[in-house]
Amino acid sequence: MASPLSAQLVGRLRFRHLRLIDALARTGNLHRVAAEMHVTQPAATKILQDAETILGALLFERLPRGMALTEIGGFVADYAGRLLRETDSFAEGLGNLKAGGFGALSIGAIMATTPGLLPRAVAELKQRRPLMTIRLLAATSDILLDALSRNEIALAVGRFTDAKDALAFDMEPLAHEELWIFVARDHPLAARPALTLAETAPMPWVLQPGSSPMRELIDRTFAEQGVGVLNNCVETTSIFATLHLVRDAGMIACLPKSILTDSVARGAFVRLPIDLSTQLRPLGIITRKGEKPSANAADFIDVLRSMSLPGADGRPAPV
Repeated sequence: MASPLSAQLVGRLRFRHLRLIDALARTGNLHRVAAEMHVTQPAATKILQDAETILGALLFERLPRGMALTEIGGFVADYAGRLLRETDSFAEGLGNLKAGGFGALSIGAIMATTPGLLPRAVAELKQRRPLMTIRLLAATSDILLDALSRNEIALAVGRFTDAKDALAFDMEPLAHEELWIFVARDHPLAARPALTLAETAPMPWVLQPGSSPMRELIDRTFAEQGVGVLNNCVETTSIFATLHLVRDAGMIACLPKSILTDSVARGAFVRLPIDLSTQLRPLGIITRKGEKPSANAADFIDVLRSMSLPGADGRPAPV
């Protein structure tokens, strides 16, 4: 049963209120928001005042140069952004269905899935639902979890970055990944039969950003071996950039085995004889806790499960 406050909000709060709150949270400038909404500034001011009256709280502090969210305003703005994104997704999916399609699905995936699992899963899903629109966000797990919490994607193929993630999300493990440290075939370390991690520290590395699980593992491993922090490095989330920097700029990198197997077998890259003492958390399907997936999302989850089985589609499961 809806609470009295919930009933009041449903009866009085409108999309124009949410649009203004979302836009003002992004810009902090009421004049710019009025132009974006194609209304006068006095009209925008009135919409904001109405919203604050309905919600019974001050949402923005009026400052000499712009407006800043209050604590309650931040909570409301977060809700407004999520609802507006869901509405955009709903409208796109509805239009797709009315045109004879299968709606839309927004998914996120880490880079380790892009050489094998993800392309095959998307191809299979498009076989099942050829007219469905698929939107893909390729990023590190921390970025994907943030997008999932904001309802920007329906599910993520990635990993937890913190034990607390289990409070907000459900995880269905698919596989464990082995990480390889590698260089170009003409790198000074490429011919070494034995090597320590400390010997690589003075050399340039290309790494994921510090907030990513893979980077945290690398930094932790260096610290455990008494090497310290890597200072000579380039940060990127791009596989393409990573591979080119290793090949063309003589850098060292660490990527999942699933990405490197073919290139190492062809001799384009060389895996260094360094084993990481710890590995990443399991790769899996991550969804918002307790939320029933849509028909499109459920179908994609079914495809991912089948693709992750050993020998599925004639290929081994990712490791």
